[in-house]
Amino acid sequence: MGLATYDHLKAAVADWLDREDLAGRTGDFITLAEARMNRLMGFSGLTVRVALEAGPGQAELAAPADLRDVLALVRTADGTAQGFRAEPGRLVLDPPPAGAVSLELTYRARPRLSEARPVNAVLVEHPDIYLFGALAEAAPFLRDGEMLAVFAARFDAALTEARMREARIAGPAPLRVDPAAAVLPRWRA
Repeated sequence: MGLATYDHLKAAVADWLDREDLAGRTGDFITLAEARMNRLMGFSGLTVRVALEAGPGQAELAAPADLRDVLALVRTADGTAQGFRAEPGRLVLDPPPAGAVSLELTYRARPRLSEARPVNAVLVEHPDIYLFGALAEAAPFLRDGEMLAVFAARFDAALTEARMREARIAGPAPLRVDPAAAVLPRWRA
């Protein structure tokens, strides 16, 4: 079985634990792993852009449910930054717009799986982070220190490798010119 969806992940955690009586708890282990991932991750695959509308004098907008960190809030008409502060469940505009405005919110999302949201970028790109994170969270419940050491190390290694990959793809790419393909103009004397 692959690790393509939330249900597949829950089944894999139960299989790795080899404990049928824990099948109902696998969702809890995944949720705990996600809480840890939220504290440790900053993957670009979790960057989301959404359009928002604010009416004249409107001081508050509902924040997306998966909002972790706001990266930018800009007016789409001219690209200027909109002043705001993020509070639980809402964005408070400061100052409120004088007229209706269209905004673009760029934010880092929380990786959160559920029955309603069975896939996210982390599960697609790094299923091992989810699997080993959930297994590491199961170990204290099972009071198994050896299991905790093994799966926590695997989780940390997978997270480190994912961060290294992210740093490689997020960094600036060097500009190279292929001399064989370059065409130089000929000057006439």
